[in-house]
Amino acid sequence: MPAPTAGTTGAATRGGAAARLATPAFAVAWVALLALLWTLLPAALQTVPHADNVEQLNWSHSLEWGYLKHPPLPTWLTRAGIALFGPSALLTYALAMACVALTLLLLWRCARLLFDREGAACALLLCSANYYLMGRGSFLNHNTVMLPFVAASAWAVLRIVQGGAGWPVWLLLGLAQALGLLTKYQMAVVIAANALALLLGGAWRQPRFAVHLALASLATLLPLLPHVLWLQHHDFSTFDYAGQSLLADLPWLRRLRHAASFAAQQVGRFAPALVAAGLGLLLARPTRAAPPQPPPAPAAASGRALAALALTPVLLVFALAIFFGVALQNHWGSSTTLLLPLLAVAAWPALRAVGPSRLLATVALVQLAAAAWNVVAAQQHPEFHYRFPARALAAQAQAYWSEHADGRLAVLIGPDWETGALSLELPSHPDVLASGERRQAPWVDDARLARCGALVFWRADQPAAAQVGALFSASAADARELQAPEPQGGTARLQVGYLAPQGGGC
Repeated sequence: MPAPTAGTTGAATRGGAAARLATPAFAVAWVALLALLWTLLPAALQTVPHADNVEQLNWSHSLEWGYLKHPPLPTWLTRAGIALFGPSALLTYALAMACVALTLLLLWRCARLLFDREGAACALLLCSANYYLMGRGSFLNHNTVMLPFVAASAWAVLRIVQGGAGWPVWLLLGLAQALGLLTKYQMAVVIAANALALLLGGAWRQPRFAVHLALASLATLLPLLPHVLWLQHHDFSTFDYAGQSLLADLPWLRRLRHAASFAAQQVGRFAPALVAAGLGLLLARPTRAAPPQPPPAPAAASGRALAALALTPVLLVFALAIFFGVALQNHWGSSTTLLLPLLAVAAWPALRAVGPSRLLATVALVQLAAAAWNVVAAQQHPEFHYRFPARALAAQAQAYWSEHADGRLAVLIGPDWETGALSLELPSHPDVLASGERRQAPWVDDARLARCGALVFWRADQPAAAQVGALFSASAADARELQAPEPQGGTARLQVGYLAPQGGGC
């Protein structure tokens, strides 16, 4: 037997490394590492959570079948986390990144249906370089919570298209769609993509297709009934919020501008993945002696289904903007573009030939660069959530309340972000009536306000009535200013007044 050369030894070593990276253990470890990084980074940098995280904390004081702007599932998730671990900013980042982690693992399972083990590892690595799943992944909002249901429904569709899937997979498809709709109505776009993928993948030719389709449809619709009843009793308030974008009826020139802005924003979100892929392709340039052989492409039916799953949401969003005048919101891209990396890996054999070892190096590099960029941004251009001294202001607010009332501080009224951040730092974690808008927290009724009293906050540079309503601004007694130094210099100022509790307080 001829002795191995240095080249063959190196190839064997690289092959062994690639095999180790193509295991479930690596997928779980990689995803867990990223979830830990993007959970701890905002906790270290920010003085208060993102506005979306604060909104979920504000709503989580009561379990409802819907909230002013959105369906209920993300708030239920927040409430469950609080019941187990107590309220904190770190909890909100961890819950959001748990959704991201589950999404990435489901995308990896989708890739395992399409590629060999090494190709699936490459797909996972590229998917993890999507900035929606990195820096923005810690935003606990409806876009982030919807992602695992998008990925779960995609896995179910691909599994069905490949044949042999029984009723449990169809049931999973229906439940994933229902839970997605209970998270955000944008899931309807994903459901349209699922339907087209099943059609193009030939699922309608399978035995018992009609029965299975009926099962999936019922599993999608039945869990929505309580939410529909809630909508009827609350004047379809979530539709009002959605209609601000859907019914914008933009002029033609603005439609094109919105579409172009949306496209540019998505390219920016995928910049880490594009850089990682480009570097990987450069490192994997073939030599004359040993040109790489790309792994096989997915089967035709699976490939058509994947194309429908990945492209239909994007095309529908652009069609809504251009033909119907919808004002596109850039964050819609989190779910709309989720499956594009899988499609790129399937359509571009060179990406599969790069190999997981090289992609791990390049993706790790862009992950570290993104983390460094967040640190620099926090120091050089600190926004509100990097500099608002919520803890110091909350201590002053508690002392102010103790001057005027005995008992527990149970209700805060004021701008949603500031007031929610203060509630998180106060020992009683009071309810928040954001902006003095009763529909934001209908569980804070007149009887509760009269019995418990409240602190009323407003920003000094704006009229109080514009921030909390004429009634609360006129009723707030003994107005004074709270001040606290900001971490990067400057002073945070917030006006406060109180509503006296009646009947002994809370």
